[in-house]
Amino acid sequence: MAFAMSVMAALLTGCHTSKKVTTTDTPGSPNSEVVAVDSYGYLSRRLGISIGKHDKENLELFTVAEKWLGVPYRYGGNTKKGCDCSGFVSQVYKAVYGKSLERNSAAIRDKNCSKIRRSQLRTGDLVFFKTGSSRKINHVGIYLKDNKFIHASSSKGVIVSSLEEKYYIRTYVCSGRVD
Repeated sequence: MAFAMSVMAALLTGCHTSKKVTTTDTPGSPNSEVVAVDSYGYLSRRLGISIGKHDKENLELFTVAEKWLGVPYRYGGNTKKGCDCSGFVSQVYKAVYGKSLERNSAAIRDKNCSKIRRSQLRTGDLVFFKTGSSRKINHVGIYLKDNKFIHASSSKGVIVSSLEEKYYIRTYVCSGRVD
């Protein structure tokens, strides 16, 4: 009886363990879809946005950007040891799209982007702000979706914020699509 109870306890405990699923199947096979669905859920939770199969073309952006969450702010930085907003945006764009961007927010807007209306924002577009007492653009982030963007905040490091927050409503200047 004690043996049966031990076996039963071990089996029940085993139900609550989690396993990392890996597969060597080719993309598009049923097993590769399981991994992708797990990625969608994980990235959705981490980035605070709804990600599904229809977002497959943006999965690389979401994956790369998520790996930067929590990186501390460092003026002039562009590594995972510390970065500023333009350093973060530049590194993500290089990794995901293979594009080199200017190294400050205003220059990125002026030299790398076509201006678009906020209503035209798509995943991967850039959002620009004038913060503090600055009279020129001095902050940039990458639009994710659902009115959320990821950026390097000078007080919190790399975070996801909402364009609907009062602070960002007040400081928002324009949006741009990288050429």
